[in-house]
Amino acid sequence: MSESGRQVTMVLDLEAALEDAWRALTDARELTRWFPLTAEVDGRPGGTMVWDWGEKFHWATRIDAWEPPHRLRLVQGVERPHDVDGNPLTDGFIPSAAMAMEFSLETYRGKTRLRLVHSGFGAGAAWDDELEGVRNGWAFELRGLGHYLARHRGKDRYVGWGNASSRASHATMWQGLLGPGGYEIEAAALAVGEPFAVRTPDGTRLTGVVRFHQPEREFVGTVQELDDGVFRLATWSGGGAVGVNVWVATWSPAHERQVLALGAAAQDFLDRTLPDPSLVTQEDRNDR
Repeated sequence: MSESGRQVTMVLDLEAALEDAWRALTDARELTRWFPLTAEVDGRPGGTMVWDWGEKFHWATRIDAWEPPHRLRLVQGVERPHDVDGNPLTDGFIPSAAMAMEFSLETYRGKTRLRLVHSGFGAGAAWDDELEGVRNGWAFELRGLGHYLARHRGKDRYVGWGNASSRASHATMWQGLLGPGGYEIEAAALAVGEPFAVRTPDGTRLTGVVRFHQPEREFVGTVQELDDGVFRLATWSGGGAVGVNVWVATWSPAHERQVLALGAAAQDFLDRTLPDPSLVTQEDRNDR
């Protein structure tokens, strides 16, 4: 996977046929097997595509180009950067910008090469946060697409998650996530391909392989006990706050209840342990 520039550009080779990759990007049920929790697709030029993660995160776009199985272009329209809960920032001094996403697919050396260009980011600190959040989000989601197509194609996904926000720094939030009583990760090295184990706040021990790690921002691993499911910790900035997400997923119906329980435990942990905004120090503010 690679990326470049003020826009987010990523390239990923998928272990899937061209048509399967196209369906994963454009079919509503297929989308929910790797990306949003719910989706709606009116598949035609001028139609709409909606990705939804519940009450806080709702993303609707217009389909500008629909050329199966090679090209999909989605137009967000004129946008403002968002806070950590997905709400557009209303400060009139923050410039708006025209946003678009283009997905291109081609056969390459027996695989399907996916190229994403997410363009139109504005200038300024608020847009810097938006750019970083989108970059990190796509890095996780496209890796998730590759994992789904290679290991779980055609299977429904079951998700448990928790999310919250605070005005503490990334460092403070990350330390709280990984500290005693939180998600205690054991690994010789937090490097891609290395084994890891994590003890969750409810006492569950999960083991697997590291798939992505960005210090004080994100950790992603596959999980053996969830039949090659996914575990993720993530933080991001927006509107002067830091968002936190704990995400657990499986494609095995046998583990649906466990994943939902892990998600409920994650939300309980975040609600109990996030720093009180009134107690945030000047050092936290400077570190964001």
